[in-house]
Amino acid sequence: MRIAAIESTDLFAGSTSHPRQIVRVTLTGADSPLTEIRVSLTGPAVSTPEPTVVTRLDPGETLVAEVGVRLAEPVTEGAVRRVTAVAETPGEDRATLDGEIVAAVTGWTMWMVSHFHYDPVWWNSQAGFTATYYDLPAAEERRPSTVRTALDLVRAHLDAARRDEDYKFVLAEVDYLKPYWDVFPEDRADLRRFLDEDRIEIVGGNYNEPNTNLTHPESTIRNAVYGIGYQRDVVGGDPRSAWMLDVFGHDPAYPGLMADAGLTSSAWARGPFHMWGPNRHVGDNERMQFPAEFEWISPSGRGLLTAYMANHYSAGWVMEEQARTLEEATELAYGQFSELRPVAATRNVLLPVGGDHVIPSRWSTEVHRDWNKRYVWPRFVVGLPKEFFAAVREELGERRAVPVPQTRDMNPVYTGKDVSYIDTKQAQRVAEVAVLDAERLATLAALTGATYPAEAVDKAWRLLAYGAHHDAITGSESDQVYVDLLAGWREAYELGDTVRAAALDHLAARADTTGPGRPVIVANTLSWARDGITTVRLTFEEPRPGLRLVDDAGEPVPCLAEGVRTAAGGGVEEVTLTFLARAVPSLGYRVYHVVDADDLPSGWTPADGAEAGNAAFAVTADPARGGALTSIRDLRTGDELIRPGGLGGELYLQEEHPTHPTWGEGPWHLLPAGPGHGTGARPASVRVEECPVGRRIVTETTLDGLTITGEVLLWDGVDRVDFRTHVGGSIGQDHLLRVGFDLDVPGGRPVAEVGFAAIGRPFGFPDADAAESLWTLDNPAHTWTALSATVRVALTGDDGSREEHAVGVAEVIGTDEGEPARAVLTALAAQGVTATFGRPDGPRYGALDVDSNLPDARIVLGGPEENAFAAEVLAAADPAYAAALAEHGRVFVPAARPLAEIWVPDADVRGVRDLPVLIVAGDVAGLCADLGDATIDVRRPAGLDGSDAPYAGRSVALLNAGLPGTVTTPEGRVYLNLMRSCSTWPSGVWVDGPLRTAPDGSSLSWQHWNHTFGYSLTAGAGDWRAAGFVRAGQEYNHEVLARPTAAHSGVPAPRDGLVTVEPANVLLSALKPAGDPLAAALPGDADPADGVTVRVYEAAGRPATARIGLFTGVTDASRTDLLESGGQAAPVDGTAEIPLGAADVATVRLRPAPGTATEAADTVTGVTVLGPHAEPAQPVFGRYWLHNKGPAPVGNLPVAVHLSPQRLDGPGRVRLTVAASGREASGRVELDVPDGLTVTGPALDYRLAPGEFAEYELTVDAPDTAGTYFVGARIRDDLGQLIEDVVTVQVGAAPAGEPLRVETTSSAALLRPGDDGEIAVRLRNSAAAPIRGEAQLISPYGTWGPGADVLITPWTAGFEVAPGAETVVPFRLHAARAARPGSWWALVRVTYFGRLHYTETLPVEITL
Repeated sequence: MRIAAIESTDLFAGSTSHPRQIVRVTLTGADSPLTEIRVSLTGPAVSTPEPTVVTRLDPGETLVAEVGVRLAEPVTEGAVRRVTAVAETPGEDRATLDGEIVAAVTGWTMWMVSHFHYDPVWWNSQAGFTATYYDLPAAEERRPSTVRTALDLVRAHLDAARRDEDYKFVLAEVDYLKPYWDVFPEDRADLRRFLDEDRIEIVGGNYNEPNTNLTHPESTIRNAVYGIGYQRDVVGGDPRSAWMLDVFGHDPAYPGLMADAGLTSSAWARGPFHMWGPNRHVGDNERMQFPAEFEWISPSGRGLLTAYMANHYSAGWVMEEQARTLEEATELAYGQFSELRPVAATRNVLLPVGGDHVIPSRWSTEVHRDWNKRYVWPRFVVGLPKEFFAAVREELGERRAVPVPQTRDMNPVYTGKDVSYIDTKQAQRVAEVAVLDAERLATLAALTGATYPAEAVDKAWRLLAYGAHHDAITGSESDQVYVDLLAGWREAYELGDTVRAAALDHLAARADTTGPGRPVIVANTLSWARDGITTVRLTFEEPRPGLRLVDDAGEPVPCLAEGVRTAAGGGVEEVTLTFLARAVPSLGYRVYHVVDADDLPSGWTPADGAEAGNAAFAVTADPARGGALTSIRDLRTGDELIRPGGLGGELYLQEEHPTHPTWGEGPWHLLPAGPGHGTGARPASVRVEECPVGRRIVTETTLDGLTITGEVLLWDGVDRVDFRTHVGGSIGQDHLLRVGFDLDVPGGRPVAEVGFAAIGRPFGFPDADAAESLWTLDNPAHTWTALSATVRVALTGDDGSREEHAVGVAEVIGTDEGEPARAVLTALAAQGVTATFGRPDGPRYGALDVDSNLPDARIVLGGPEENAFAAEVLAAADPAYAAALAEHGRVFVPAARPLAEIWVPDADVRGVRDLPVLIVAGDVAGLCADLGDATIDVRRPAGLDGSDAPYAGRSVALLNAGLPGTVTTPEGRVYLNLMRSCSTWPSGVWVDGPLRTAPDGSSLSWQHWNHTFGYSLTAGAGDWRAAGFVRAGQEYNHEVLARPTAAHSGVPAPRDGLVTVEPANVLLSALKPAGDPLAAALPGDADPADGVTVRVYEAAGRPATARIGLFTGVTDASRTDLLESGGQAAPVDGTAEIPLGAADVATVRLRPAPGTATEAADTVTGVTVLGPHAEPAQPVFGRYWLHNKGPAPVGNLPVAVHLSPQRLDGPGRVRLTVAASGREASGRVELDVPDGLTVTGPALDYRLAPGEFAEYELTVDAPDTAGTYFVGARIRDDLGQLIEDVVTVQVGAAPAGEPLRVETTSSAALLRPGDDGEIAVRLRNSAAAPIRGEAQLISPYGTWGPGADVLITPWTAGFEVAPGAETVVPFRLHAARAARPGSWWALVRVTYFGRLHYTETLPVEITL
């Protein structure tokens, strides 16, 4: 016998009061069997209270004995102690081995949190993931054995908790919580009992897991409103942790917003490091610069204690995937602990045990019980996130420590998300704008007598929340899911646009519109007075000889006339006018007048040359270089904005790899295969045109299979250069189209707008070959991206000279992560510099093999005496820098090499002199104060180098409307990503019925149809604040609205607007009636006269006192949290006064002064109805998820009716339930029984308290006549809607095919401008009962929305078809009179009784 090895562990046996550290001693057998071997260790300050007995060791056998030793105090973790291991038998066989052990400490706990990550959509449909997975052959063939539908998953985890008292788990997303709550009300009692017993925790605090970096921050807020409203107020949970496991990066505002919503923690797997974490990418979690638990802080200064899942959210599922025995599962769990322990902030480790759509793990509770019998430390505990976070906080408190502060930008992750299925981003943006405008205008209309359309606005926001999911807005979905999502964004837009138009009509109806001719009301939905280009379409019952436009003072207004339709006998019947509306008040309106004239304003007319301009900019196009701009000159400053030899607005096409050779993924990655080629390489047709309100350059060219028409528009009175790029033809497959601008902003850094803030971003590598260098550093931007500066280091020489160095992203290095460090990080973030805090001796931030982004500067807190990194920097630099630091307390040490030399694909900038370093010795408070104006003043003594790239003091921005993807090269070429065609799975996946493709047979993900991309360039002196980019981005997205109205007397337009917000750096985000009752399944009655909620944010990093006024006057005001609860009274002196910190976001409740609202009569209700309060298709099918409809119907389905099972073969029994959610419900269930069937049962009256349900048993008797029958159960909700569920009764053999046959025809797929056509859906019913359902027209963005060339209406229609009968559902096509030629597609999704049919795609074309 011999001892082969001594291995110390971090395991302890014994008891918590007398723990013994486990040492593993390896024994190897000799020539004969040995028994009763006693194994112990001795050494200085090491003893073995109870030797371990090995009962038998056979010849040649190797065994490991776990020996519990006691180390004499004091015990220092990591200290080495000499030991001798002894193994001896009663027969005096004895072996020894000298060695060392490493001291460990007690108190560690690994919290094993059981979960299932749920995607309501991805490659599978909403119906499939929620309920019908097993019935869809194309989906079922991909289903792993541990995967179930959402409804089965909730039941499986509940059953596990019922069987095993040690089992705990989390629930999260409303996408499955609400269906389960409604369909299985009998489980509500157990669910709430487990909540009370801390066996279940509801996490998330959001409607789903949204990709907040691709949506408006108000969408993020409403996601929380609807998540917490349902999780807390309906189900009874207490969501405290933002459980954002799988999202593809995060908006920097997210933690602050969630903290303001009452959440206290967050947990997720993707952000600071690449998508799979350091361990998967480089095999070492200890490359992380900060612990897995840290405080994640927004620019507002609010933050959340956050757990980064370093081994991913499926880390613990390795037990299920690999273990065959409990012993193997235990070792795998210990392996995870060993990998996660070194990066834990405290002696607590979070191990998520779950994966995508998975059942409970077999092993988690078994490991919990077995492990804790064997060891006292570390404990392996099945727990909940709140228990883990409480333990982290408790230990930090005991240590008088704080979590490490971090403001790091948790982007980019999966850069393909910003451009895949580009029209999803455009659709979300235009829908968000419509809904925001609608909510604001409807609130004002309701203050003047209208009925606020709570149900319509509520449904629109829930549609946007649903679409914000990280496998929806990101474009990572299958073709079928893309189609379903388009339907949701179209519905959200239609709801928003309908309310917006009705609210504006109501305001016009009460306004004084007297004056000559036909009045046009022009409205501004932003919180400052502004000028803006707007468009109004006018039709005349009696043709007019001509027209002109005048303002409310009778002064003529230049305008452009397009889309003119003339009568056969002469005269104008229709015209679209475009004009500059001036000085439109804050959230207010002006009235213009269209008067008769002898002729019309002119349209676009030819002009000479290749130049165009307005008062702000002059541009020059070069026909020899593809019509791209060779000059953009800012006439206000004289600056040329295009660098010498560069181009502006060049289209650039890159080939992409179909899938990544290492990671095997496509749609969510950008995969360029190296440099591409652009339109600037060949000549193009260029012409210049002018009109009464501006000039444009029109370019026509091709790029491979694409036909491109570009417009560069310079409107008079608008300080922008607008671009409209029309792309037709085919992009092929696996290509990426960008537009590039070679901007001349010396020393500028990339800056991007994010939620309620702007931050610096790193330069990127768009021409990298992703097979070799995956990390291009493309990033999402909200409404603008720029070359500018966030924070500048102002270097002042002894001679008074001054230069500035722009800082974009920083690493802050200090010895103490306490309040001083937090103060510096929050001060930097408020000015737009996100930062990673690290210790001098810790891993450095700045290597692309691990970090998801890169810093461009370092800030060191403390001089060389206290900060070792400061000493390293100064030792590597000229000694004069150390002298300057000693004299001035600050010194700026430039990088040893120019940025261009180190900023290369796969960059590693961790070297001591790789980046410029600002060292601040001691005066942290002074540094924070200095940051108040975004400028850090530093003396630069004579002879010392300053910045290698001084900032030129100007800024140029590109504004976008739904084109979030952007990247900037170190040379200053800024790209916007326009579209791509990725062919990798799940491209082309379709799970319901036959595969549907684009009309040319290609995958819909390839986007082979016409697209129009809108973007704009603006510029100004100074940084992005001085240049006014925040307002410019808002103005570009929220156009001034114009609608014709009738002439009548009324209230004069308020000169200052209906809502005022001051000062200029405070912007309005939301204006709405107080409260969100529908989110909690309460009645949606909303009267702004009882309270108005205004949300504002500070947009420049400058503290301010917001002054908010209403046209009604304000009687009192209070600042609430994000959910409008609580409240701190605010002073009111005509306006409400709300103190705001830098980058602060405030939710404010105002009480309008009484007696100021006027009433506007409606012919039916007595008030103006601003939007629908019911679904257009009635009855409403209660299992909406089976129709891939997204969120619950209008009204949020506060009472649900369900029948089960959903199918009977012949006669049988059916269970009927009626379940209430957040409010009382009473009524009677109505049965819809077809001829030939009989249904018997008890009286179906119900009266339910909130949360209660009633159940009934029904007996269905079937006739002898074969056929397919449908029995419906209906209730009527508070809105008057009929909600129904249906059971299918099949008598005899089921016929082949579906009971509803669907055919499509298109009477005019080829249209000319101004033409009408039709798509008709013919429905034939072969069932023995009526079929009721909905036919929804689905088509890409561009066939709906503002400025669409072709419009297809209505967006949806209900139908009912009698047995044996047929009906036709028509949809009208209309080509705008000014439409451009192009091709698109449309299909119709027909849904009924939980069944789906998608028609083939039909081509929709416009030709001249």
